[in-house]
Amino acid sequence: MNAMTVRRLTGNLGAEISGINLNTLSPFEVTSIRKAFLDHQVVFFPGQRLSADSFAALAKKFGEIEPPHTGLDKHPDNTNVMLVTARASKGGRNYNDVWHSDVSFDETPPLGSLLHPMTLPQIGGDTLWVSMYAAYENLSERMKAMIEGLQVLHDGVPTFTPFLLDPATKDGPERLKKMKVEKPGCVHPMVIRHPETGRRALFVSRAYAARVLGVSEIESRHLINMLCDHCEQANFQVRWRWSEGDVAFWDNRCTIHYAANDYGVQERQMMRVTIKGSKPLAA
Repeated sequence: MNAMTVRRLTGNLGAEISGINLNTLSPFEVTSIRKAFLDHQVVFFPGQRLSADSFAALAKKFGEIEPPHTGLDKHPDNTNVMLVTARASKGGRNYNDVWHSDVSFDETPPLGSLLHPMTLPQIGGDTLWVSMYAAYENLSERMKAMIEGLQVLHDGVPTFTPFLLDPATKDGPERLKKMKVEKPGCVHPMVIRHPETGRRALFVSRAYAARVLGVSEIESRHLINMLCDHCEQANFQVRWRWSEGDVAFWDNRCTIHYAANDYGVQERQMMRVTIKGSKPLAA
C-alpha cells in the first residue's frame, strides 16, 4: 500500500486516513493513528475488510476492550463485539437516532469505540459526530462561568427501555432488569478535562444526561436542553456516509454521535468494539 495519509474533513473534527491495511498495522502506524485520533477526535478508514475477530484484535492495539453491557446485542463469533442492528423485521427501527456519548452512565465511560458495517441500506444510514471541544469553546464566557463545577447524573435505563421492551428484542425484559442493577447511573462533571490532550469539553448528551445536581428540576431540564441544542449545531459536526469496508474510530471523551434513521425498513447492521476508559476528570 501507499504511505499513510491523513485528510482533514472539517474545521472542528474528523479526518480520513488512507494508505494502510488495518489487518497488518506496524507499531509506527498504530502510533500515527493514535496521534490522528487525538488530533481529529474521529478518524475514518475506507476500504478495509475485517472479521469480528480481526476487528476485536484491531481494537486491542489501542486499549483494553470493554465487553458489551447487558442492554446490548453481542456478535455470535466474538462476544467482545456488539451488533448495532436495524432490521426490516423491526419495522426499520433504529434506537441510536439520539445524540449520545457511549455508556456515559458508567463510572468509567469508554475511551473510544470503533464501528464497521456488515450490511448497509441502499440509501441513508449516515453517522454524525460533534466536537464537544468546539461546543464548549463556543459557549459565552458567562455561560462557561455558570456551568463551572456543575455535576450531572447520567442514566441509561430510560433510553434503553424502549429497545429492550420491543418484542423484536430477544430476552429484552430480563435484560432490562439486569441493566437496572448493573448500570444504575452515575454522576460526572458537566465540563471535563481530556486526560491526554488537556482540553476542556462539555460532557452532556440528550440520551443520558438526566439531571443537573444542586438546581431545581425546571432549571436542570432547561439547562440540559439548552446545552444539547447548542452542541448539536451543524457548525460542530462531521457527517460520514458509509460504504462497505469503512471503519470509524472515535474519541468518546470529547465527542457525541448520532445514527441517522432515514432509510425506512431497509436493513442496517454494524459491528462495534468499545475500548475501556477512566473516570472523567473535572476541568
